[in-house]
Amino acid sequence: MKNEAQKIKTVPENYTSVTPWIISPSSIKLIGFLKAAFDAEEIPNSRITNKDGIIIHAVVKIGDSMVMLFDSRTGWASTPAFLNLYVADVESAYQKAIEFGAKSVTNITRLYFGEKVCRVLDPFGNIWWINERVEEIDFTKPGELQQRASTPEAIDGIAYIQQSLDEALKAQKSFFEHKVTALSS
Repeated sequence: MKNEAQKIKTVPENYTSVTPWIISPSSIKLIGFLKAAFDAEEIPNSRITNKDGIIIHAVVKIGDSMVMLFDSRTGWASTPAFLNLYVADVESAYQKAIEFGAKSVTNITRLYFGEKVCRVLDPFGNIWWINERVEEIDFTKPGELQQRASTPEAIDGIAYIQQSLDEALKAQKSFFEHKVTALSS
């Protein structure tokens, strides 16, 4: 009798081919922030701890995306994450993130390619791009796209988000140089 094995999915249910993994000084505190700011849900039974109680694996779902987490260890280099989050209401998501401890690094800005965007530095040193799509843009029409991109508002918007990214990365560097020890306690 021929034994036929059931085909196992390459990517598990509810995951995508690429899944972010955030390493932080306190996954428990990060999960609390993600729940409060971005309505994350911790996946039941996903949390695994080692014999010392350190989280070595946990998973949260934000919108339709899974994000994996684990605690950093003493002596490890900082490994901040850079995450892009699409939401239905950028103003609300931005305000909630700030309310629950994130620092604004880019104010909400409407860009020529049909999105309102902002950035926050979360209390764990990760930078989140928060986006709301507000207009469908046809990227197959380079003439129209170039015309949109060449307006003074478009040029100023791109310049601002680039300048604020530079400031965000400097703030992130300072965060990891001065504040990370406070989070691990």
